[in-house]
Amino acid sequence: MSTVTFLVHPERPDALALAHDTSEWLTSQGDTARILEFTAPNRVTEAGKEMDLDSVDLSGTTVAVSLGGDGTFLRVVRLAWTEDIPVLGVNFGRLGYLPDLLPDQVRVGLTKVFEGRAIIEARCALEVTITDRSHGDAVSTHLALNEVVLEKIDFGHTVRLATSIDGEDVFTYSADGVIIATPTGSTAYNLSARGPILSPALRAMVVTPVAPHLSLDRSLVLTDTQRVRVEIAPDRAAALVIDGQVTGRLEPGSTVTCRVPTRPVRVVRNDPHGFGALLRFRLLADRDQ
Repeated sequence: MSTVTFLVHPERPDALALAHDTSEWLTSQGDTARILEFTAPNRVTEAGKEMDLDSVDLSGTTVAVSLGGDGTFLRVVRLAWTEDIPVLGVNFGRLGYLPDLLPDQVRVGLTKVFEGRAIIEARCALEVTITDRSHGDAVSTHLALNEVVLEKIDFGHTVRLATSIDGEDVFTYSADGVIIATPTGSTAYNLSARGPILSPALRAMVVTPVAPHLSLDRSLVLTDTQRVRVEIAPDRAAALVIDGQVTGRLEPGSTVTCRVPTRPVRVVRNDPHGFGALLRFRLLADRDQ
C-alpha cells in the first residue's frame, strides 16, 4: 500500500478538484491519500485544520505531489527533503520550469512511481545558514533548490558584499546583488545575470554577481565540497531572497553561508528527453511568453 500526499496551490480550484479525484482513485485501489492546501507560503490546512508547514509530518509518505506552479513546487520540496521523499510536480502555473507533468498525466505518473518505473532525479540543493547581526547573531537554516540572492535595498545605490570560499577571502562586490545558484536554478535568475547554465545532474553551485561596479563580472563555479560565505559589508543593508521568497533584511555584519548537503532533492521526472532538448524547449517557451 502506498501513501500519497497532495499539496495544493491555494487559488487553483482545478488543482484541488484533481487532488480529490485522484485521492478517490487511490483509495479505490487500496492506497492512502492526504490533501493539504496552502493558505500562505508557510501555512497549510488539512481536513479543516490549519498548521505551520514546518509542523507537517510526512513520514510514511511514498511520494509528495505538488499541484500548482514553481512556487508551490519549491515549498513542497523543502517539506519533502527532510524525509527524503520524492516530489512529483503537476503544472498548473503559467509556464512551470520545475513541475513537468500535465494534470491528465498524474495517474500514469503515480503508477510509474508505485511500480518502480519512474525516472527519479537526484537534484543538488543548497543548505543556507544565516547569521543575523540585527537579532543578536541569531542563526537559522534554510533549504534552496534554485538559488539564494542577496540584493540591494536602497534605490540608486549598490550594496557591498564580501565573499569568501572555504574561509579564504575572494571578492568584495559593489553590485546590485550576488546570486548563489544550484544547477537546477542556473537557468533562472543566474542565466538572466549572464551566468552559465549547469547540467541539473551536477553537484555544484555557481556564484554570479549582479551588475557589479568596478569588480569582476564573471561567475564562479564551485564544487559540492566547498562553502561560500557572503557578509554584508558596511554601510548598507541587503535583502535576502531564497527561491523567490523574501526571507528578510540583513544589516551590515550579517552573513549567509551556502553549502551542498549530502542528501539530494529527489524529483520525479516525466520528460524522457535529454537535457539539451529540455533546455531548448524551456528557453523557446520563455521567449514566446
